[in-house]
Amino acid sequence: MPDAEHPIVEPLFLDGLADYHCHCDYSIDATGSIDEYCRVALARGLVELCFTTHYDANATSGDGASFIKVKGKDQPANPDNLAPYVEEVLEAHDRYYPLGLSVKLGLEFGWYAGCEEEVAQLRGRYPFEYFLCGIHELENICFCCHDRFEACFSRFSVEEAVDKYAAEVAAAAETGLFNTIAHLDYLRKYGQNFYGPQIDDLFLSRGTESVFNALKRTGTALEVNTAGMRRQPADYFPRVKLLNQARRAGVDIRYLGSDAHRPEDVGYDFDAAASLITDHVAACLD
Repeated sequence: MPDAEHPIVEPLFLDGLADYHCHCDYSIDATGSIDEYCRVALARGLVELCFTTHYDANATSGDGASFIKVKGKDQPANPDNLAPYVEEVLEAHDRYYPLGLSVKLGLEFGWYAGCEEEVAQLRGRYPFEYFLCGIHELENICFCCHDRFEACFSRFSVEEAVDKYAAEVAAAAETGLFNTIAHLDYLRKYGQNFYGPQIDDLFLSRGTESVFNALKRTGTALEVNTAGMRRQPADYFPRVKLLNQARRAGVDIRYLGSDAHRPEDVGYDFDAAASLITDHVAACLD
């Protein structure tokens, strides 16, 4: 019988979908083993699952989040401590590929100014297939943490917050080191609560030109992140209006990502979200 630890997982109606943003218990804010996520992906009918555990290594961050979990214990986020995660994901690929699921090795790197050398070091050391860039901080304080967003936003007007966020996204894209920018317009996760709904229109009117130009110049893509559909008010990151504006500007919108932090959230809302991706069907190409 299903219970809180083993909820019912409904298969998706659409075949051939891939989830390119999920966490597991190597992320300090996630639960569930790699194996549990893979089993849910199979139950959903996904053909690819890319793990993108959090890697936040900003030494000047005021949030103390520069850790990964290894065997249930917090360890500093550094290249050496990523080795068990890499090994387990690669083993999962070998185990699940014959069952019809291609498991990919990825990382969600927490952006900070000057991180380029560390990104290059990680990409040179491990066989990552996908590098996702998460912009989570403004001037070293997290704006998407429930217990930190007020400390972050209280330093800025809404216009300043939007401008600073757009500048960080554009700077990350300009490096050309990342496949994708995660959850564009994530600023509104708590920004709507703090500043009000005007933050949405401000980003559309004053933040998009520099961001879209940087994305296009470097071929950096956007994802359709369905995590916002598990919140109220339900919406994607980025919201549909912004996605359409990005598409008209020529930005590549290529990946679906559940941003799952629990196994049961793998592939969440993908039947609907797939319509926002032009080429939504992925195939096992190994």
